[in-house]
Amino acid sequence: MKKIPSLLSFILVVCTIHAQQQASAVADPEAGALLEKAAARYKSFKGVEADFVLTTIRPKLKPEDSDSKYTSNDNGKLYMKGSKFKIAMNGNDIYCDGKTIWSYSPRSKEIQVNDYEESQETFSPTKIFSVYKEGYSYQIKEKKTFGGKNVTVVELSPQNKKVSFFKIDVAIDDATSDVMESKVYEKSGVRYIYKISKLNTSNALADDFFVCDPKKYPGAKVVDLR
Repeated sequence: MKKIPSLLSFILVVCTIHAQQQASAVADPEAGALLEKAAARYKSFKGVEADFVLTTIRPKLKPEDSDSKYTSNDNGKLYMKGSKFKIAMNGNDIYCDGKTIWSYSPRSKEIQVNDYEESQETFSPTKIFSVYKEGYSYQIKEKKTFGGKNVTVVELSPQNKKVSFFKIDVAIDDATSDVMESKVYEKSGVRYIYKISKLNTSNALADDFFVCDPKKYPGAKVVDLR
């Protein structure tokens, strides 16, 4: 699968907890139980609609520079159903029906079409409510209050050292088992923070909702890279 533009690196940096268990260097039982609950909760939904805020923090070039100079925030919308997902952010739309992925960019006026392949290097948003067990070590990092709720932060580290990040912190609501926030730590020093601001789990989304219809993007060129 061709890499998706960095603006939607959310797709490349968070979450599926596949139920297949593999040996991990660190497999904290308490962390594993929390991740199991998050996975089971997500699988029980017929559809998920979430508003999220992506905060990107880049390394400072000068220590005296203001933090705000290297911090940006973007709002987005995420829809999920099983292995299917759709993301809308800054005019960019991404659709995935689990087999094919369509990426629309308003800047290039193109819809790129690729075969979709899940891997440790690329993460679909369907991983946002499930994150571990296949190629990860995981352990409890801390317990804290987040948005007035008690959460437990689970730290996950990829066993594949060739990936671009070295750990992911996932904050899970102690009461509901919902994932509230994910932090991705890139080896480059860039940090991506994905915060769920609103969650709706009552919508039953149709399968064709996750298939891109080029007619919705008048004038856009379809580029099939399969």
